[in-house]
Amino acid sequence: MLQRVPNPLRRAVQNARASGPSISTRAPGTLLIQGMPRNYSLNTVSTVRKTHGLGSTQLLCPMTSSAVQHDVVRGRHKRIVSNLDPNCLKMSDIVDLNGPGEPSVRFGGGSGTRLHYHYVRDTHTPFPPNSRGFLYYHSKPGLPSGAGEIRFRVADSGLAESHSAADLFANGRDLLDHAGHRPWRMHMLQLYKTRNYDPIRQLLLSQGLIDAARDRETEQRVSALNLNNLGRSTILDTISDTFVMQLPIQTLKLAFIHDESIVPSGVAWNLHWRDRPETVEGSDAHWREYQGSAVVRFELKKAETNKMFYRVKEGEVVLVLRIVELLDQASPDGVPFRLPEGGDLIQGLSPSFYWFMRLDKARKYGVITPSSFKILEELYLGDRASTEIAPTKSPSS
Repeated sequence: MLQRVPNPLRRAVQNARASGPSISTRAPGTLLIQGMPRNYSLNTVSTVRKTHGLGSTQLLCPMTSSAVQHDVVRGRHKRIVSNLDPNCLKMSDIVDLNGPGEPSVRFGGGSGTRLHYHYVRDTHTPFPPNSRGFLYYHSKPGLPSGAGEIRFRVADSGLAESHSAADLFANGRDLLDHAGHRPWRMHMLQLYKTRNYDPIRQLLLSQGLIDAARDRETEQRVSALNLNNLGRSTILDTISDTFVMQLPIQTLKLAFIHDESIVPSGVAWNLHWRDRPETVEGSDAHWREYQGSAVVRFELKKAETNKMFYRVKEGEVVLVLRIVELLDQASPDGVPFRLPEGGDLIQGLSPSFYWFMRLDKARKYGVITPSSFKILEELYLGDRASTEIAPTKSPSS
């Protein structure tokens, strides 16, 4: 004999059924509401909530740890981010960016914003599988206006039910870019260049992660520039940052954020690195061209001999690029590429000379300014500068 369903629950089901085809009758005892998982059973329903403005009623599960996990799953479809402060995270801040297209994310109360993982020549690469975690603001203290970025911290799904949001963030890892050598990011310059990203800026302002004065100054600095080719440039928050580049490269395009200005620039041309590994007998082999990614940084270097740089006298100080790590050491001949201890300087067209830029030219093109020269001077020419190569932080730091 069938039991009569209690009146409040029966009315809830009737109201939901009256709303249209969002109800599934495939299996007895299972209520399917559009946008909710199929395994929401009548047996687990504990409360009924009227959705204002939609004319329908949704049935909700008790707020247990498993219900929190369901919220995480639904977040993949909703993708609502109300917090970008890594120190104030909640489980509801988790979003899932994985999918075949470009995910749309609502920041704060703004409209949906499309996020790009990798975009080249009208081809979009989707976010990789398991891209589930926290979008957050990353910056370092003391940097000029325009510095900083949005990163994505991938959370371990196996820890979702037993750990807090803070634990998930601390034990997670930053999503890497398509090359796998540095964190995926949305730089602040990109946020100010494209109006579609205004909801992200507004959320940063509302949380106090950037203040109104810094927001206005960044807006003014960016509006005075032509940043149409910014997507093809590597952005340096400070002149001393390490960054990843491909070798060989015909044109190195960078954007520098100085205290005085923001400068997009084609910095260098025809950059290479080659080595000559010793054979078993000890004689020198032919020059080998390195082809792959490398971690590099700018330094000031005093010419040690007249032959170190092309037409640079001994003792003259120039701007150089030092390789601190080779990321693709394998070679066609089976002998791995290896840097000398302390790294090596990037070469130009000839392996006999290192690449350099004279200081007057670097100032002319905005590669260095008084503030950035002071940074490099203290690191590489000052009294505290060591003859040894200083420890290098990864581009992921």
